[in-house]
Amino acid sequence: MSNSAPITIDEITARSLPVFAHSVRGFQRLRSEKTAPWKRYGDIILKDPGLALQTLKQLQLASGKPREQEIAGMEQAAMLLGMECVQRLPTECPQIDEALQGQAREGYQRAVARAFHAAYQAWDWAHIKRDHAPDEVLLSALMHDSAELALWVNAPERIHQLRRLTLRDKMPAAEAQYIALGDSLEHFGRRLAEKWNLPQLVHEALRPEYSNEPRVRGVVLAVQLARQVEWGWYSPQVLETLEMIADHLDTGLEETTTHVHCAAVRAAHEAAFYGASAPAAMLPRLPGDEQFLIDEEFPPQADDASAGHRSTGIVEDSGPGSDSTVVCLSPQPAVFDTIRQEMQAGIGTLEINDMLRKAIHGMHDGAGLNRALFAMLSPDRNYLQARFLIGTDSDPYFNRFRIRLDQPHLFKRLMEKPQSIRIHDGNREKFWGLVPNDFKTLIKTNSFCTQSVHINGKPVGLFYADRHSRDCDLDETTYQRFRQLCQLAVKGMAAKARKRA
Repeated sequence: MSNSAPITIDEITARSLPVFAHSVRGFQRLRSEKTAPWKRYGDIILKDPGLALQTLKQLQLASGKPREQEIAGMEQAAMLLGMECVQRLPTECPQIDEALQGQAREGYQRAVARAFHAAYQAWDWAHIKRDHAPDEVLLSALMHDSAELALWVNAPERIHQLRRLTLRDKMPAAEAQYIALGDSLEHFGRRLAEKWNLPQLVHEALRPEYSNEPRVRGVVLAVQLARQVEWGWYSPQVLETLEMIADHLDTGLEETTTHVHCAAVRAAHEAAFYGASAPAAMLPRLPGDEQFLIDEEFPPQADDASAGHRSTGIVEDSGPGSDSTVVCLSPQPAVFDTIRQEMQAGIGTLEINDMLRKAIHGMHDGAGLNRALFAMLSPDRNYLQARFLIGTDSDPYFNRFRIRLDQPHLFKRLMEKPQSIRIHDGNREKFWGLVPNDFKTLIKTNSFCTQSVHINGKPVGLFYADRHSRDCDLDETTYQRFRQLCQLAVKGMAAKARKRA
């Protein structure tokens, strides 16, 4: 285990994202035309995340304050900046050929190719759904993985380690991110979105609680698809994502699959200058070919001594016959105590949303629960819908966490009064039959803890947490820590409710 410190936002943003030489040449050609329409500038910007980010920064500098209205696209942004400022944009950023070399350059080019593929798919679906601003959706998908792009520029060894853990070692993405970076990519993405004042749709797409919003859903599904097909189009995971896309577009699976494949080819034609293999190049590959490509990037005989895991209180284990690494987060008592004390001190002063966020962070970072969430009761009391989540960033299916309450099952009973339960080996025979089948499919594990929340005698929601894998023990101590955080959150919510009353 290495002793590398968790990476910081200042480290991630030490150097700017570079621009492609193709973008510079494109601007030079337009400058020579003198009467080139704004749209052509916008089209170049929307294919280059570094240039898009520079455009947004210049817009903020020009106004002197955060944007009050969203930018519908880069054509509008170019018009707002004016011709003189727009033409200077590429010269104010380092060029990729000068800024990055070797592994960092290859990784950045690959990440940009994937980001544009996601952006193009999201833009295409926005047109199908008659969205009022498809270019806004495109920009949001393009900038969704800004944290990964910034890491390739400023900490390439960290993001390379993350790829090794997820691709070669088959480690779940959320746990691998925690090992390599100290937190999730989405966490760093949210911090960067705030620091760089990225469009609101980027902020929302980086928060799982917004995943059911149609525009956010399109962005998240496009990003998920682009990540999955980097190594092949014919895995069960891609099929599951295509089914969700078909549902999103309200079309049949076969029609959706054909349309998505064609869009991938069009995206490759639009941005052939990235210097990385386009996702469309994987379409002719046969199932199983992805392992050959992974072995090329991470040769099995390579010496991994320099890529040791950061010490983060994580226990790793591989089950018998498993082809993936199981990662069990270890409790961090000091972190748990700090969050518990902050919640205790915040009763009556912390806003309800802040109290809930602290609770689920305490469950994840302190108690060592891989996934944690708070689900709110709908106004008609017919279902529970996830509102705040952690440890689920890379799973758009789980992020749609919803429990219907129209049948007599475990959660229906839990919502009748304040109570909690831990499902484990000792009581599974008694209670597992009460868990809805669709919920079992959603969580893909057989142990969890949950507690219903009532304020002033009325049900308002439910906390849920698990260890993600059946190989990670959800013990009594962890359960009691979970309950402590739930109870503090309830006290804080009740105190705020009394103040408002």
